[in-house]
Amino acid sequence: MASQQQEQKTKNREAQARWRERHIYKRRMVQRIGNILLRKTLADEHYNELADAMRAFMPTSAIAKLRRALKPITDKENAANLREGEKAWRELWLREHPDRTAAEYRRLLRNDTSEVWDWRRAKGAASIEAERQAWERDHPGQKWSEHLCGLPDREYTDYARWQRQRARKRKPKPVKANAAITM
Repeated sequence: MASQQQEQKTKNREAQARWRERHIYKRRMVQRIGNILLRKTLADEHYNELADAMRAFMPTSAIAKLRRALKPITDKENAANLREGEKAWRELWLREHPDRTAAEYRRLLRNDTSEVWDWRRAKGAASIEAERQAWERDHPGQKWSEHLCGLPDREYTDYARWQRQRARKRKPKPVKANAAITM
């Protein structure tokens, strides 16, 4: 019985050694990637080294996703985003001012001192204040930064993560079709 246990332990040790040997390359690549990313400045050869390390570690589909995510926004995409944002502002203004028209909104938008701009500034200030209060509620004792451009990288990513989580919590959950039916 003892010899069987000893044999099993030996087999386990050998299997673990084989596993470590197979995965040591990946661990080294992860370490290389981390070391490159932690450098204060990156030269062109660092980018090449990083690309080679990631190519060896990541599947092609993940690299394609990364390339799409890192692709700069084109002027066309930026213009489309601006149009969507302006459309959302217009729809919200029309909902809150049912006696007004879209043509009136466009006319008032041309003047910087119009009631539309006053309304938009008030909405923006209220949104910033709500975000500040939510931050202070979720992070007691921590200073809230209205301007993210001055944050260090780590704090910026933490803040962005908090904003995504907050948006997920605020998003209404879809109602299932059979849950809406009551008898």
